[in-house]
Order: sequence, then structure tokens, then C-alpha cells
Amino acid sequence: MLRGALVVVVALVAGAALRVIDGEHSASAAGSSYESPAGARALTVAQVAPASSAQAAPPRGPFEVRFSAPLAPGTTMPTITPSVPGTWHRHGTDLSFVPDYPLLPLSQFTMTIPGGAGGFGDLQSASGGSLPQSVQLTWTIENGSVLRIQQLLAKWGYLPLTFTPAKALPNVTGARLESLYHPQPGTFAWRYPDTPSVVRSAWKEGVANHMTRGAIVAFERTHELPAYTSIRAPLWPALVAAEGVGTTDPQGYTAAIASKVMPETLTIWHNGQIVFHSLANTGIAQSPTPDGDFFVYLRHRSQTMRGHNPDGQYYVDHGVKWINYFDGNDAIHGFVRANYGFPQSVGCVELPVPEAAIAWGLLHYGTLVVVTTQPAPVA
Repeated sequence: MLRGALVVVVALVAGAALRVIDGEHSASAAGSSYESPAGARALTVAQVAPASSAQAAPPRGPFEVRFSAPLAPGTTMPTITPSVPGTWHRHGTDLSFVPDYPLLPLSQFTMTIPGGAGGFGDLQSASGGSLPQSVQLTWTIENGSVLRIQQLLAKWGYLPLTFTPAKALPNVTGARLESLYHPQPGTFAWRYPDTPSVVRSAWKEGVANHMTRGAIVAFERTHELPAYTSIRAPLWPALVAAEGVGTTDPQGYTAAIASKVMPETLTIWHNGQIVFHSLANTGIAQSPTPDGDFFVYLRHRSQTMRGHNPDGQYYVDHGVKWINYFDGNDAIHGFVRANYGFPQSVGCVELPVPEAAIAWGLLHYGTLVVVTTQPAPVA
């Protein structure tokens, strides 16, 4: 997946060429040291900055290597995999590579410095020395901005907010990639005028909290990506691609609100309207349903649920229906009880089975789940 991430960048700048500039000094900071075996006229890599594989690398570089001796004019340049358009700068013992555009967050690339044969195709010093063996340096680019993710997901309806930029972002590759690290200024506003207060309180601008992570999961599932609960490398090229063609959340925005106010209820709010309301059961005092904001991360139509009651007794419940996990082993699901509306579970939010089937059709991966001691919102 990481390799594919950089391929997206290359596709965006197709036709760009690698260039070599001699005589431009590029200062090297202290970094990892690589020693080659001793040998006649051997060339070694003395310093690397940023340190290879040891820290997050800046998206624009430069990626610098200092050798033990001045390099020969016209010597073979290292190769970069996957291919990245950019410019080589060579001065004395120093060699650096500067990408033409910011690289995608969390993407990874490898620089291979050829050596070993001491002949044609090796990087060589001015005195004819070469590396005793090839050296590979790998860098992982730093992560991008959570705020930029929020701006894009709000634009596409994966959040219950809108985002209005202060000015339009230039529709050029460099500006779009740069915005992944330095988001454009602008303002967020609530998309729906009657957004419940518990949903509003779940929003944190610039923070990858559960509302934002749920929106990321919803986006990833829609675009057939692995759905991670943290920001991973595959997300970034998908965001870039979606920005290029335009996209909209096909599910719309949904929040499930479990109120512990008696009688306990579950309310589903979708695209600004209450579309579902049912009596529900939360956890008993010895095993309460945690208060707070969560999101649906796993779903099963039916499952055997196993665990331990607070008294230590092991239980097995076969054929539990319409399961939506939101916090560890806690889930919204159907369960047969004589009555509903008060704590009876060991942490889950239980619904009558027919109502759970309806809720299943309204919930989806990434749906915000709020468990609260506040009253349920009303239409």
C-alpha cells in the first residue's frame, strides 16, 4: 500500500524528469553512519540526513548523503524506488535529492547507492573509488494534518459540518499536496441547524477524536480501503484521488445516541433528522456501558457472544442478532428481554430484536455512537 501511495504522486506529475545540479552546496546534518568493509580506494557513506528509517522525514526533503571523499563529476546517481521526480544536488563530498513536490504523508521510498563491482554503473569518488557494496537508505515521510482530513471529510459529507475556505485552493499538484501538511484557512459550520448538543460536543477541530476517526473509517469503507482506527498510509492517496474527482458520502451522516435517562433509549439521528427511537437497555452497575463518544468499528448480522458476568459466571449467547460494536466488546444489538428501558446488560446497548433489525439498516461503519446521561434528543 505504501508503494502505491508514492505511485499516485508520480502519476500526478507525469513527465517530470530527474535533474543533476553540480556545484550547489547542500549542508548535511549528523545522522546515521554506514561503514563499508576496508579495501583499497574504498568509498564510504559517512553521514545521512535525515537519519534513514529513524525519524519522520520532511515531505520536501532534502535527503542528504555525505561521502568519505569528493565524488567524481558525472558519476552514477543513486536510484529511488518508487520513482520520484526531483533534482539531485552534488557538491564535493555531498549529494542530496530534493523532490519536485511534497511526498504523500507516511509514504516510504528507498534510495539505493550502487557499489560492489568497482566498475561501470557504480557511484565513484574523484579518485576512482567506489562503495565495497551497495547501500540502501529508506525514509518514511511524516504524517499529514488532521485538520486537512477534517476539511476534506466535511466537504464530502462525512462529518456533520461544512467547511468554507478563506480562498480557493489552486488546482495544481503542488498546492494540493502542500495542503495535506499546511491546510488552507477557513471556517467550519454545522451542516444541520438542529444538531443535537451531544453530537456538537463530540466535535474537536484539528483533533483525531472519535468523531473524526469514525468519519475516516466511513470514508475508507466507501473507497474499499482497509478501515483503520488510526491514520495510516493508504488514507492519503485516496484523499488526493477523491479530491481530484469529487466525492460525496453515500451513507449520509448518522449518529446513534444511547440515553441512560429512564426509560433508557436509543435514538438515531440521520442527515439532520431523527429517524429511529426505541427503548433500550444499557449495562448494570457492576458492568456499566461507558459514557462518551465512540464509533461503529465492527458489524455482524449474527454472532455467538461469550463472556463473563460480573459474578464470574461464564455465559454463551447463541444467535445474537444485528450487532454493531463501538467500544471493545460493547455493541448495539438485539436481545430478547421481557421488557426494556433500564440497565440489564453487561455493557452493551440492547434493543428489541425487531427494532435492532431496523437500526442495523440505519447504522454503518464509522457511525458516531454517543452514550450519555443526558435526555434523548426529540424531533
